Amino acid sequence: MPVSDFGDGAQSVARALHMLEALAAAPSSLGVRELARAVGVAPSTAQRIVCALAERGFIEQDAARKYRIGLRAFAVGNAFRSGSTLVRAAMEELQSLADHHQLNAYLGIREGASVLYLLSVQSSGPIVIKGAPGSRTFLHTTALGKVMLASLADDEIKSLLGPQPYRHLTPATITRLSPLMAEIRAVRKSGYAVSDEENLPGVYAIGAAIRDASGATVAAISGALPRQMVDRRTLTKIIRPVRDAADRISAQLGAHPALGRKPGEHAKDIRAKETAWN
Repeated sequence: MPVSDFGDGAQSVARALHMLEALAAAPSSLGVRELARAVGVAPSTAQRIVCALAERGFIEQDAARKYRIGLRAFAVGNAFRSGSTLVRAAMEELQSLADHHQLNAYLGIREGASVLYLLSVQSSGPIVIKGAPGSRTFLHTTALGKVMLASLADDEIKSLLGPQPYRHLTPATITRLSPLMAEIRAVRKSGYAVSDEENLPGVYAIGAAIRDASGATVAAISGALPRQMVDRRTLTKIIRPVRDAADRISAQLGAHPALGRKPGEHAKDIRAKETAWN
């Protein structure tokens, strides 16, 4: 869109992008004044940005004369998904987790101090746990986030998470660095992370890292199911498929098997987890 439609320079482009991000994150449509507050501009400036974005189809107006993400923005997002090697590699694996293991399956990356969902495949089971692509959540509350934190140095984790206590989402949320780091160290040893009702009440999730050819953690996947369905007998059915799927995705990105877990780690890790339930 011509920047002259609503101002000039990089600041105007940044404001338009900020507005699109605000709309993407909002649970419902937003009015011009709400968008102005979100972007930090005067309503008159917000109106000019809105008009330019709406004219090009990046946002659209609903029956209440508020605005939501438009088809052009959707097309741009889909272009990323179809062109991303990571997304293409993960899609089939997530679908398998959903269809064959009745896990709600997700792909996420770390974006700053947040988890950004790239893919979400709903379970074939009776209960759906939503996590929309493009939405964000917390590193310290999710299996996805803990896996990605585990790839960072301890000092980097502390700096990234900021002041304690961390955001409290459920009674089970870990809000202090010391117990969180204990979990992170466990993740580094086992190769998977657990979120036990820490992000959403009643939801249990297992996460595993996606690595590239250098061995660096570039993303993570997770499988989630209702907490009431989890006991020591079902852990094998949760942990193994998620970790195997993560390994296969990593292999498609060029990761060497030697950079992941060693043969036989599955059984050892799962037995240890089962013992903890006794």
